[in-house]
Amino acid sequence: MPAPIWFFGFDSFMAFIAFVIAMAVAFQAMKGYTLAKERTLLYLNISFLLLGAGLLVDGLANLIVLLGHFHRALLYLPRVGYTINFLAQLVAYVILVVVYLQQAHSTGGQIAAAVLPIALLETNPFTELILIFLLVYISAQTAINYNVSKTTNSLLVFGAFASLALAHVFFLLFTVALIFFPFAYICQLFGFLLLLGMLFRVNQTQ
Repeated sequence: MPAPIWFFGFDSFMAFIAFVIAMAVAFQAMKGYTLAKERTLLYLNISFLLLGAGLLVDGLANLIVLLGHFHRALLYLPRVGYTINFLAQLVAYVILVVVYLQQAHSTGGQIAAAVLPIALLETNPFTELILIFLLVYISAQTAINYNVSKTTNSLLVFGAFASLALAHVFFLLFTVALIFFPFAYICQLFGFLLLLGMLFRVNQTQ
């Protein structure tokens, strides 16, 4: 289901806010990597650069359609934006899944890439289920880490990815009920902010 017309401005606005926060997370992750040489922070930096790029493209695509007064020639842009955003999220979360698989000393350290049709996508249950699956796995691993370490930082990481998983549950529900659309973005922003707060805490201790 494409975003409803009255949500295009809200969608772009929230995407741009999420982009700024994602870039802040990426910056803090790189700063932490520079100080501590912890490779997990480098992977987090790469993941959030990808997430930020996807959000920026998605937000710009919807904004162009809005400013173009929904001209027929521009109506393909939201599908382009969503497709790029989905692929960016897919790669970003797969990177983090691989990191947690390596940390768990998994012997099957390779993830088979799904062969996706080369076509423009719009918000649909299948793509959201893929992202939910990846985020639930990451959330479970961060929950295990918190259960072992019992630190504030590990709790913030768990809360962040649990919020991102919930955000995509709301994006999934948005395909059947429009009311869930703003809740999805609110959860996404909350997750990004929790990660940003964790990185601030880490960098202050270096």
